[in-house]
Amino acid sequence: MIATRLPNYPPHLDVLLEQTEEGDSLHDNILLAQAKLVADEQLRAEKLGKIHKQYNQTDGGTMALYELGLLKISLWRQQPDSNAELKKKYLEDARATLTSFINSYPNHFCAEQVKNNLAGLPAN
Repeated sequence: MIATRLPNYPPHLDVLLEQTEEGDSLHDNILLAQAKLVADEQLRAEKLGKIHKQYNQTDGGTMALYELGLLKISLWRQQPDSNAELKKKYLEDARATLTSFINSYPNHFCAEQVKNNLAGLPAN
């Protein structure tokens, strides 16, 4: 993770965020960078979802949905097979998020990768 290599990265993001306003073209990207640093996966998922909802027509908002899809795939993979219901829920969440990305941003440069990720998920 980049924060490990650059220990001053999070504070620099805070300073940058303070220097931008809501309509600034960097604001959503800074929020995305901060969200990606959140260690707790559930909290990170919440933050990514909020960024996408608030900034869905910006680069940062679009990439937040992309990152959320990748995170949900990771959460699904982490679930033990012994907890079939929870594993199934995470799989459905991942599939729904990836499908939402493709439907919302079919021409985005990440769309092909999202389609590949979606195709790589099991049917059930």
